[in-house]
Parts: sequence; C-alpha cells; structure tokens
Amino acid sequence: MKPADTCNVFVPGEMITVAPNREGKLSSLTFAVKELYDVRGFVTGAGNPRWKNTHPVAQTTAPTVELLLNEGATLLGKTISDEMAFSLDGENFHYGTPLNSRCPERIPGGSSSGSAAAVAGGLVDFALGTDTAGSMRIPASYCGIYGIRTTHGTVSLQGVHPLAPSLDAAGWFARTPDMLARVGSVMLGVEIPEFRINKFVIARDLFDTKDPGLAAKYDAFIQRLSGLPAEIVETEIGKPDFSTWIEALRNIQWWEFNQAHGAWIFRNLDAFGAEIRGRLEKISSVTRKEMEEQRLVGKQLTGRIENLISPDTLAVFPTAPGIAPLKWRSIEAARAARLNTMRHTCIAAVAGLPQVSMPLIEQDGCPLGISFMGARGQDGQLLAAAQVFGTPL
Repeated sequence: MKPADTCNVFVPGEMITVAPNREGKLSSLTFAVKELYDVRGFVTGAGNPRWKNTHPVAQTTAPTVELLLNEGATLLGKTISDEMAFSLDGENFHYGTPLNSRCPERIPGGSSSGSAAAVAGGLVDFALGTDTAGSMRIPASYCGIYGIRTTHGTVSLQGVHPLAPSLDAAGWFARTPDMLARVGSVMLGVEIPEFRINKFVIARDLFDTKDPGLAAKYDAFIQRLSGLPAEIVETEIGKPDFSTWIEALRNIQWWEFNQAHGAWIFRNLDAFGAEIRGRLEKISSVTRKEMEEQRLVGKQLTGRIENLISPDTLAVFPTAPGIAPLKWRSIEAARAARLNTMRHTCIAAVAGLPQVSMPLIEQDGCPLGISFMGARGQDGQLLAAAQVFGTPL
C-alpha cells in the first residue's frame, strides 16, 4: 500500500471520512467516490476549484453512496476527477495527475482517474466513478484493475454531477474480480449469477494491431474462450464505421453537457486548464437539429448492436487500443490518442450497454485491459465472467 499523499488521489484540502450506518455485506471494507458524488456537508466540486467555491454544500448524500454505507462500508474520501469529467486522460490542471502506480510515467486515464488510482494504489478496497465516453473502462485498463460501466439507468445517478444524462452511467473499481462482484451484488441489488454464455463475438476490428507480440497475446486470450462450450464468431463490430459511432456520441454529449452546465462554463472559461478549455469552447457548436439527427443515428446503431449481442452473448475486445500514453506528450498527441481510444468506448456509450474491463494482458510491463460487453441488463453476467476469466495471461 502506498501513502495517500504520494498517490495524489484525493481532492486536496478535503478530509472526508464517513462511518458506515450499520453492519452489512460490505462490513470492514473501505471505499472512495469520484468528486461527482454528493456527500452531505461537502461541496461536489466536479474537479474544478471555482465550481466548488461557487456552489453550496450538499444537503444529502447520493443514494448510491448511502447504499454502500448501509451495507457496512466506510467512506474514506472524494477522489480527483478531470474537470467537469470532460476527458479520458486523468490529468487535472488544478490538482495534478493521480499516480498510475503500475506505470508511474504514464497517465492513469480519466475522468475517474482518482478513484482508479486509489484502488490500484491499495488505498481503498473499491471506489465509485462514472462513465460517459469511457471514464470507468479506460482508467481500469491503464491502471491494471477491474472496472465496470453498468447498463445505463441500472444504478441511480441521483445526487451525482451530470455530464450527459442520456449517456452517463455509474461504475466501480476493484483489484480483484471477487471484490468487483461483491460490491456489484450490493450496487445491483441481486446476487451474482453463475456464468452462462452461449456465444462470444470477437470484435476483430478492435483486435487489429501491428505489434506481433501483442497480437500473440490477443490470440492466446481468444484461445481461452475456445475451451468453453460456447460458439465463437468474429465480426467487425464498428460497422458502418467507428466515426459514425463517435460522431453520434460527441454530438449528444456536447449538446447535453451544454444544456446542463454551459451557462456557468462560458462565464468561467478562465477557470479551466488550457487543454480542457479548448474543448469546452466547442460544446455550444452543436445545434438542437444536429443533436436530434444524431440521436436517430444512435438508435439505428443501437438496434444493430442489440441484434448482435443477445442476453446469452458477450462481445470481446481490448478495452483500449494500447497501454496508457506517456505523460508530457503534446496536446496534439493527446487528442489523437483520445480519438483512437473512443473507437473502443463509443459502442457501450451510445447503446447504453454494460462493459467490464479486466487486467489480463501486459505490454512493456504495463497493463492492458480486455473487455466483455453484454446485452442491456446483463451486468451480473459480466461480473460472473470476470470471476471466470480474471487470471492474467
């Protein structure tokens, strides 16, 4: 376990410890929450000091956090988020970058970076985050831990700072698949089922790589699947093309983000780091007509994926295109990496489907996650799958 001050995971100047309300399924466990979740008596800062200084303290605790306290878990703090949760990098201009303890010279991934880093560094047993365009899945992959994005709407986001409500989903991180499932039984309100899958859909267009060593590791994992009594098929999951998915995601996200927070953001653009500010300036460029057109595209894309992934089927692909990028890269390199990464995250985001990332592969000593994506409502089956496959190659 690393000292908390060396991991830089908790919001500076804010010491939060909330004792459990009673004994329960999570007794003796500790957790942290992303700085988007309300905790009574504290301001929900959304990763930005000025937002925090201009908004009132929360009068109630988010129901999801209260649920964990009711099951015996102890809250140890709020974790650093990218500003307004609007990034996949995990680098906060004001608070610094949470430590990726597996690969310290590389970014942790965002926007749930602090929560991922807290779990990876052994500071808490599990941590809550949110995922809109990949903010649970990418930090899980980069930091070498387990992370789940739940089916949209399955876990309450009441009392959680929104980014894009029709895309936002709750999630949590853990170091082991058993802990991920233990928390999941509480978050989902059901016991985790036995693993029962009849088909694996291999997303061949996301497994493509020019690195022969990585390709061999991908093939070895797919071979593990072939040992099960399940059909294996290959497809190009991003049809018609990933740019169509990404365009739908971006237009819907930017429109909803602008509706939720645009007025405050444009009065306070000088309060943001330069890289985030450059993207915030664009969110008002999406018109209602463009957003509505992209919602229709999103529904069509979702229908195709739902025909491909039935309740007894899991799609399989790398969580990210590679290991975490290095810190101190150029803004241009960061933008290119984010766009490439969104090829791996856009489908679950647009379709509202659950996805679990498992730290099953390493390259150059750094982790790379493998993901299972399931049908709507199959969150428990994903947690069961992680328990079956949760052994790195």
